[in-house]
Amino acid sequence: MTEIGVHSGFPGEMLRSMAEFEIRRITAEETIPLRHPILRAGLPRETSIFPGDEAETSRHFGAFRDGQLVGVATIHFVPLLDRPDFDPAYQLRGMATAPEVRGSGAGRALVEACVEAARAAGAQWIWCNARTPAAGFYARYGFQTTGGIFEIPTAGPHVRMLRAL
Repeated sequence: MTEIGVHSGFPGEMLRSMAEFEIRRITAEETIPLRHPILRAGLPRETSIFPGDEAETSRHFGAFRDGQLVGVATIHFVPLLDRPDFDPAYQLRGMATAPEVRGSGAGRALVEACVEAARAAGAQWIWCNARTPAAGFYARYGFQTTGGIFEIPTAGPHVRMLRAL
């Protein structure tokens, strides 16, 4: 991973380029074209807008290949509600990659950018509600499952995963 030397204004957050992907900050609105068809297919577009997307402490990242947005992820400052001892923490959420880039490093680059940004903001932990088929992906990057399977009505079965920073 090489720094491309552009500072985005978030403490310690340098935009990065990994292999063929450039990771940079984007707006909440810019996440929707990937979030909606991948994470909320068949549901109204509004279901792709998450509470806190516009919060001062939320950061949205895009993976770009050849100038085209091919992946998105968001971190949002929110403690694990059932584990107040795991504070301060950021939630990684809304991660989606275009089908044509899956397995090519875009997801890894996004996770690394989110981990870096959360760490730079002073978080001790990063956590996510991972769709059960994606749990192995997050485990490869140091996340550990912290409970059983639960259902998110708009998104199906999930597990909570946690990583110390």
